[in-house]
Amino acid sequence: MIRPPGWCWCLPLAHAPVTGLGAWADGAARLLLEPTDLLLAIALVLLALQHGPRTLERLWWRVPAGWLAGALVGVALPRELLVAPLLSAALTALALLVSFRIPLPPRALLALLPLGAAGFAVVSGSAMAGHSGGLAVVLAEALTLGLVTGLLASALALLRVGWGPIAIQVAGSWIAATALLLLGWQLRHPS
Repeated sequence: MIRPPGWCWCLPLAHAPVTGLGAWADGAARLLLEPTDLLLAIALVLLALQHGPRTLERLWWRVPAGWLAGALVGVALPRELLVAPLLSAALTALALLVSFRIPLPPRALLALLPLGAAGFAVVSGSAMAGHSGGLAVVLAEALTLGLVTGLLASALALLRVGWGPIAIQVAGSWIAATALLLLGWQLRHPS
C-alpha cells in the first residue's frame, strides 16, 4: 500500500474536526462542518446557475482553484484571522444577489467566483496556520469543495426551467437568512 508523506498524517487538533482517519479526512469533514464555507459553495453555484450554462461550466475549476490559493495564503499567515462577522456579512450580500436575481456582467461574475472563494479561504486557512498538518487539511478541504461544487452544479443544472428559477431564489433567501443568523450570533458572542 502506498502511503502519503508523514506531514499528511499529522493532525492539527485546534481547528479541524477529528475523524480519527487522518488529516485528509479531517480536511474533507471540515468543509461540511463549517457552515460559512459550505453555504458559500452553495451560493456560488446558485449564482453561476442564474447566469447560464457557460458560467456554470466554468465554475467547477474556478471556485476550488480560488479557494486553494486563498487557503495556502492563510496557512502561511503568522496567526489566525478573526473576521467571522465580516465573512457572514459577505455571505449575506452574495446570497442576496441570488435571492434578488441581480444580473452581473460576465467578467465581473467570473472574477467574483474565485475571488469570493479565496477571501473565505484565507480566513479558513489561517485557522490552520502554525499547525503541522495544516497543509494537508486545507488541500483536502479544497478537493472536497471542488467535489461539492461539481456535484451541486451537475445536480442543479436542471433547475433552469419551469419552477427552478423560483427555487433558486428561495434557496438564496434561505442562505441569506442563515448568514444573518450567523452574523448575529458572532456579534453577540465574539470568539
